[in-house]
Amino acid sequence: MPTLVDKLGEQRYDCWVKANAIAERAFEEQRDLTAEEKRQFDEYDAEMSRLDERRQSLLAGEKRAKAVEDSIAELAGKPVSREIAVRGSDGVAMPGFSEEQITTELRKFVLGETRTFELPFPSVIERRTLQVAGVPMPTSFIHQLYVYLVDTSSIRQAGATVISTTTGEQVLIPYSSAEGAALWTAEGGTLSASDPTLTSATLGAKKVGKLIQVSKELATDVGFDLVGYLAQSAGRNIGIATNAAYVSGTAATQPSGFMNSATVGFTGAAGAGGTVGLPTATGGDYGADILVDMYHSIIPQYRPRASWMMNDATIKSVRKLKDTLGRFIWEPSLQAGVPDTILGKPVYANPAMATFGVSTKPIAFGDFSAYYIRDVTPLRFERSDEFAFGTDLISFRALMRTDGILVDTNAVKVYACPAT
Repeated sequence: MPTLVDKLGEQRYDCWVKANAIAERAFEEQRDLTAEEKRQFDEYDAEMSRLDERRQSLLAGEKRAKAVEDSIAELAGKPVSREIAVRGSDGVAMPGFSEEQITTELRKFVLGETRTFELPFPSVIERRTLQVAGVPMPTSFIHQLYVYLVDTSSIRQAGATVISTTTGEQVLIPYSSAEGAALWTAEGGTLSASDPTLTSATLGAKKVGKLIQVSKELATDVGFDLVGYLAQSAGRNIGIATNAAYVSGTAATQPSGFMNSATVGFTGAAGAGGTVGLPTATGGDYGADILVDMYHSIIPQYRPRASWMMNDATIKSVRKLKDTLGRFIWEPSLQAGVPDTILGKPVYANPAMATFGVSTKPIAFGDFSAYYIRDVTPLRFERSDEFAFGTDLISFRALMRTDGILVDTNAVKVYACPAT
C-alpha cells in the first residue's frame, strides 16, 4: 500500500507532467507561453517544490521517530542487540559491545564519571555506496551522528571515495597520470618500452570541531534525549563545515576543495544573461545546450558514475530548461531518497556551490569518486565541568580530523560564468 511519501512523490511527478505538457504545446506551435500558460507553469513549478519539501520533511520525521522508538525500547529494557566496536573509559578498544553497553558508557561520560568518549566511524557504513536508497541504518548514537554528517555532506552523498584510518599521519594516494600505449608488432618483433607515469596525492588530517554547552539539569534529566541532541548538533554542524571545505577548502588548515583542481568543461559567452544564469541567446550554445556540452566534456568512462552538483538557486534555473524538441532535461524522481536527474544523471543540491555571477563556477559534473576523503577515527567527544563553571554549564567538545583532495582532475568538470 502506497505511503504518504509515495503519494507525494506521485503528485509531484503529476505536476511535472502537466507543466511539461504546457511547454511542449507552446513549442509545437512555435510560440512563447501566453500569460495564462506562464501563470499555470509557475504554479506547477511552485507546487513541485512544496511537495518535495513536505516529502523530505516526512522522511526526516520518520528517521527521528525510529530513533525515538529505539530510545523507548532501551528504557523498557529492550535494547537493540546489534554490536558495535567502541573505546571505553580506559581508552581500550572494546569490540563486540552492544548498544546497551555503549549507552552505559555514554551515560558515564554525560554524568562526568569519564571525561572522554571516542566514536569510531562504522566501517560497514563508511564503505557503502552512499547514494543507494533503502540501505538500513542503525540508530545508535554513533550511527545517528554519522547519518547527520552524511545528510549534510553532498560530496559524500555523490559517492566520494572515503578512507578511514585510526592515526593521522600523511596518507599517499598513488595514481597513474599517464599509462603509455599498447603497440602493434610483427611476428618476432620487439616491443618498445612504454612505462606508466605514476604520481601520488597526499592526504593529511585537518581538524574541525564543535563546542556544545548544556545545563547540568538537562544532562541529568532522563526525559531529555541528550544523546540525540549531541548527535544532531555535532554531526550536522561538522557535516556542514566539512562539506564546504570539500567544495572550496583552502588546503592550508582545511581539506583541498575539488573546485580548486577541477578543470573547466565549458565557459559561458559574455552577455545575454551569462552572469545571472545560463546564457539565453548568444549565437552559439545556450540554455540546455550548455549542459549537454558539460555532459560530453568528460570522457565516456567517467559517465556511468557521474552526477551533477549545484546550489538550490541554480537547480531552480536549470529545472526550466528544455532541449531542442521542447522537452525538459530535468526529470523528477518518483522514489523517495533518490535524487532528481538531469540528462539521466543524479543532481545533488550543495549550498556550498557558488551562485551565478561574474567569473563564478556554479555547476560541477563528473565522477565524484575521484574525490578522496580521509577520516581519522575515532571522532572525539570530550567534556569539561570547569570551562563554564560560573554558569553551571557542562561543555562538550566534538573534534573530527579529515582531509580531502581531487585525485583525478579530469574526472570532474565545471561550468564557468563569463567575466561580463
